[in-house]
Parts: sequence; C-alpha cells; structure tokens
Amino acid sequence: MSNREIYLDHAATTPVDPIVADTISQIQADCFANPSSPHRAGRRAHHILDESRGKILEYFDCSDATLIFTSGATEANYLAVHGLRNPEQTAFGTSQRDHESLRNAALSLTTQSAKQTILPLDENGCLCKKDLQSWLLSIDTSSQQRSRLEDVNAYNVFLSTTLVCGQTGTVEDMSGIQQVLEDTDTRYTLHVDATQAVGKIPVSFPETGATSLAFTPHKFGGPRGIGCLIIKKNVEWKPLFSGSQQLAMRGGTEPVALIAGCQEAAHQAITQQHSESRRLTSLKEFFESTICEMAKEVGIVPSIICQNTRRSPHISTIAFPGIDRQAFMMAADLAGLAVATGTACASGSQEPAPALIAMNLPKPVIQSAIRFSFGRTTYANDLETALEKIYCILQKGSSVSPNHPI
Repeated sequence: MSNREIYLDHAATTPVDPIVADTISQIQADCFANPSSPHRAGRRAHHILDESRGKILEYFDCSDATLIFTSGATEANYLAVHGLRNPEQTAFGTSQRDHESLRNAALSLTTQSAKQTILPLDENGCLCKKDLQSWLLSIDTSSQQRSRLEDVNAYNVFLSTTLVCGQTGTVEDMSGIQQVLEDTDTRYTLHVDATQAVGKIPVSFPETGATSLAFTPHKFGGPRGIGCLIIKKNVEWKPLFSGSQQLAMRGGTEPVALIAGCQEAAHQAITQQHSESRRLTSLKEFFESTICEMAKEVGIVPSIICQNTRRSPHISTIAFPGIDRQAFMMAADLAGLAVATGTACASGSQEPAPALIAMNLPKPVIQSAIRFSFGRTTYANDLETALEKIYCILQKGSSVSPNHPI
C-alpha cells in the first residue's frame, strides 16, 4: 500500500492551477505598480484590473453588474450582509447550510434591529420552502409598519442562501426560492454564496435571482487572499471601508496579480466545468459504491448523506455509524489521507456539521459523518489507494468498543 499523501479535501481549498500560478507570477513581474497611480506603469496595472473584472462578469452572464474584489469569500459575505442591508430591514433569514461567515454576519445584525431567523432545512438538506413561505407571511401579518396593499416599500427582508452546501454537497433549488418570494409578494434582498459551486455546476448570476453573489477562487484552482462579490446593477450600497478604489465601494489598493489569477482560474474552471463535472461524478460514484461495500464487509451500515438529492460532483459526505468521526479523521491523517468532518473554518470544533443536525438525522449518523471532496488533481488510482486505507481504518474501528474508538 502506497504511503503517498492523498488529498481528499478539495472543498476546503485546492492546489493552484499551474496556468494560474504562471499568470500571477507574470503579472507580479510586469504589472506591479499601484493601479491608482496615473503614470504609465500604474495605467498598465489598471488595464489588467479592468480587463479581469470585465471577463469575470462575462463568465457569470452579468456584464452590467458591479464586481467588488475582497480578501476572500468570508469578507464578500460580510460585505453583502452589512453593505446591502437596507436600514428599514428588520428581518434576516439564514440557515445551517450556510457558511459560518454568513451566519455570524447575520448574527452581528441582531444589535442593529435586524432580527435573525434560522430557517429549517428539509430532508434533502435544502431550505424548506414551506417554512420559508410561513416565515415570510408571518412577517407580513405581524408588521405594524405597513399593510401588504399599501406601503409596500417600507419593509425589506434579507435572505441568504448557499448554492452548494459545503457540508453535504446539496444544490439549492434557487427557482423554488424565487417562486416563494414572488408568491408571498416580498420585497427582498437575496444573497447567494456560490463558493462551492463555481466550476462544479453552471452558475449564472441572473438565473439565481440574487441581489448579490459571493465566491473565492481558491476553491477552484485559484489563489487564496482574493474573493469576489457581484452586485446587481443599480442596487443601493453602503461602503464599509472608506477609500476611492472600486467605485468607492471598498477602499484599499487592489492586488492586481491575485485578481488576474482569479480571472484565469475562473476561466479555466468555467470552460472545463462540463467535462470536469462528468469526470468527478464518475469518480464519486465509484468511490461511494466501493466504500459502501467495504463498510458492509466489516459489519458497518454506511449512510451517504443526501444520496438521492441533487449534489455537487465534488463532495461526498458518508457516515459510518459506530465509528467516531474525529477518530476516523486522525487515523486517516496518520495513513496519509486528507479528509474532513465539516467545513475547514470549523475544523477545530468538536461539534458536528450544523447542516446535518438541522436535517434531524439520527445521532449515530451525525456523529460519524466524514466529508470526502475531489478536484482537478484527483484520479482513479488515488481513490483506489485511498479506499484500501479506508478499509483498514473501518476494519480496525469496527472491532473496538465504542468507548475506545480507533
């Protein structure tokens, strides 16, 4: 059995694509100047900045939208929540499928008169449309500020959702959410976190129906330290960082090389999305079927989370009841396997993935769920070797007492 390290945590971050790395190096060397400087070198950097911004917007079918570059998806989510929030809004809806950065940003608004509601998930790990509708209608009927037929613009709801859940891989039904919002005659701001979606499923900003959309390229072969927030045309915006850069929407000198790398990574990921998704789907199906057979061989009844739901091709979350998830992850690490028990930002936590709890899954399933995620550098022979190692871990884990894990 090979001792080579096998990386199955692409949902946390991905290796930088060599083409992207070359782009970044070239721009750092040739266009290092401050893009706000009026001299020739500055103008050259500014041209790269504008060109990269325009191309990224084209990739998402929204050339007339606004694109703000941030330090990452966490900041992009925070800016959307705080920068787009209308002072008249008093209701904020989020869910446990959302990234911690979104949930925390919403929580910070509770001191600013915006009441946060954690919306329930359905059995597929997506927003429960029936509960979403009930929440929206309850806001209408309880509000003393207006009636539905009179001052319609006096009330606004901010709803955040995640296109692909980083904990389960489930794909949100955006058309269903839009339908509920329209049916309840709600004046809303809709923010979509597409961090796990870009390069894995088609992402068109207009088709999401969103007011804003966030992502970061380090999830699809791009650099860390850069993120994107796309905002619908003519949407009112409140800057959170003063400065003249980026239409005075976010101050700070723009990292031109990282932005060019982001654009190249998006180009590579989006143009190859169809073929790469087919390849990853095939690998995921092979991995899941084989690992389930192996688990049953050693007396474990595995559970593929949201198996019959539309999922992203790169995430597979599997529970092995009777096997402690933290013990599995440590054993995997010792065996040279990089896997996860949830999102990377919460990896230090002993708590289970919030989305799994919100789905009301059985406790043994929640306590034993492991996330495997694949990417551009994942190949069939990697998975074959990984499966051999996992079989040994499961075999050892199934033979010990639950009080003395692996």
